[in-house]
Amino acid sequence: MILGWCTVLSIILWGLVIDRGIVARLNRRCDQPFRDGIDFLFSGILPALAISGGAATILGAFHGLRWEIVLPIMAVSMIWRRRDLVAVLCDLGSLFRKIAAESKNGNPIPALAALTCIILCYVWSVLSLFPSAVADVWVFHIPLANSIIDHAGFVSPQIDHPFYGNIPLFFDLLFALVMLVSGHWTGAAVMNIAIFFGFLFLLSSCASRWRACGFFLVAALILSIPFFRGSVGEPMTDLARSCFSVAAVLFLWRYLETRRPAELFHCALVLGGAVGGKYTELQMVGLIALVLIPLLLKGRISLRLLLSCLCAFLAVAGYWYAKNLMLLGNPIYPFIFGHPGLSDAWMTDYMLELGRAFDPANRHFVTNLATLQGWHDFLYILYEWFLDNKPNAFAALALILAGLAVAFRRVAFLAAMVLAMFVIWYTVMFNHIRWATPAYLLFFSTGFISASLVRERLDKWLDRRVLPQMAPLTKMASSPACMVASPVIIGLLAGGLWISHWNRIGGSDLDPVKAKDFDVVLGMISVDKYMESHREAYFMYRYIADHDLRTVFQPFDTANTLLSTAYNGGRDGGWQLPRYILPAPGSDIDAFIKANQIAYFIVPPDARSAFLAERIGEDKIVMANSIIAHMMPRSSLILTDRFGWKLYRFDADRAS
Repeated sequence: MILGWCTVLSIILWGLVIDRGIVARLNRRCDQPFRDGIDFLFSGILPALAISGGAATILGAFHGLRWEIVLPIMAVSMIWRRRDLVAVLCDLGSLFRKIAAESKNGNPIPALAALTCIILCYVWSVLSLFPSAVADVWVFHIPLANSIIDHAGFVSPQIDHPFYGNIPLFFDLLFALVMLVSGHWTGAAVMNIAIFFGFLFLLSSCASRWRACGFFLVAALILSIPFFRGSVGEPMTDLARSCFSVAAVLFLWRYLETRRPAELFHCALVLGGAVGGKYTELQMVGLIALVLIPLLLKGRISLRLLLSCLCAFLAVAGYWYAKNLMLLGNPIYPFIFGHPGLSDAWMTDYMLELGRAFDPANRHFVTNLATLQGWHDFLYILYEWFLDNKPNAFAALALILAGLAVAFRRVAFLAAMVLAMFVIWYTVMFNHIRWATPAYLLFFSTGFISASLVRERLDKWLDRRVLPQMAPLTKMASSPACMVASPVIIGLLAGGLWISHWNRIGGSDLDPVKAKDFDVVLGMISVDKYMESHREAYFMYRYIADHDLRTVFQPFDTANTLLSTAYNGGRDGGWQLPRYILPAPGSDIDAFIKANQIAYFIVPPDARSAFLAERIGEDKIVMANSIIAHMMPRSSLILTDRFGWKLYRFDADRAS
């Protein structure tokens, strides 16, 4: 984990060094090229990752993604841009000095914000040790990252699937950069954590003053929602591409506010990362173009700057689309036209799946907004899914309305983008709530920026009425005795709370079933014990590997072989039969069992559920259940876990 963080920080540092030179050149005609060094650090993390990813894309295209090539390039470029390297390090030193100075002057907020960031990084780093329960991680993203590492770049298809092996892979490439050094899938999780923090820092830097206080408001609005918080340490791309996509809107907003060319350039960089990570983010290209084209026609943006931004965008995102165009005849393969390697029947089924709600219970909603019923259902979904029983969502909505009241022009652009993104999601991508992640993230971001603008209007009142009242407290907090006593008191309180919690939950006799994920963070229970009691299939798959049981028939888990490997430290003993291996209809079941040497089988409690039948295929579930029914009379139960999963031993020689 430490190696993974060192790698991520090195990638960010290299990107910041390159980015600083670009920003200085683009803003050279501005009265204030940089707001300040701290703003550049906070707002530059995502553009830095986009630059690093773009450079890695070029190397990967020529199979040069090897550390014997990457390290010399990084070293030479750092020497070449040594002045920018020194400037970035000076900015970092200035940040630490400012935190210390503010603490000395009686303002503990910056220090508390820094401490909060460190604690959150530690917590998410520990939680990322939990192997993901999302099948896509093990079916696509980790295999894609490993394939990039194995080939030192890109091949077509990247994995043995014509669709998933040819989609844009920008974020899987970032995962691969870290895993190239760390050698473990947790490196991908660390990259996702860094991307999320980069977004939080960018958002907090949008505040004109009190950025440390802004970070706490950002945390209160966004981190209090499990919808975002639970995805931070997952090696998935949904939250990462959402952060890049929303960051593009924020950089565009900053450009409209400041007219600094570098802000628009950063918008192009992160937009390239978003589009290079998923086709869905092409929507953002259209929305941003609708804003920029009128400005270009009015002469408020130079054609030279726009061309520079277009080059930056294509440098990050262009490879994936150009490759598909040249090799497959379709830049957005396999959509709209041309899908070589995929049958018409497969595409029909896939488009049907994408075009309807994932949960059958939600398929009665009308997504046609040309009808009154469509608008009724749209507003109902917005309330039920995104506002109901979510106080911070209502707080964000109230802040947006307040922002519109005090600074309509500055907030209206962001509010319109939020509405447009929700409309596009509902009418085009109403398959799952996760496709609405960018819209929801921009919703809270708009709430934060609105709060910042409202606070700007209150600056004079705060400076005249509130701050003088706080002067005695500030003087007391800045005294030497208080500065020494504060960390001691905080340490004693933290130790007391830890001991109190330890005694309350039972100390060393902690019941794993009652444990929380935070107990793992506090070191009160191991990752393995926690996972055995809280994750379906974990205990079962560990038991199978520990006892070297083979071959296990488990047709009800879409990622059974991959999860079995992930849950056992990467070991792949071939214990389980891949779930897609089933006999043809009407064939001899005994011959199938004998040919595949099936000696065990698993029956989950939802083996006959309608949801599982739709997810895996009703015909396959029917066949799987018929095989289970055929083996059951000659089987004996050997294990049942707390989730109701049952492991049976099959005795082929026993009479039924």
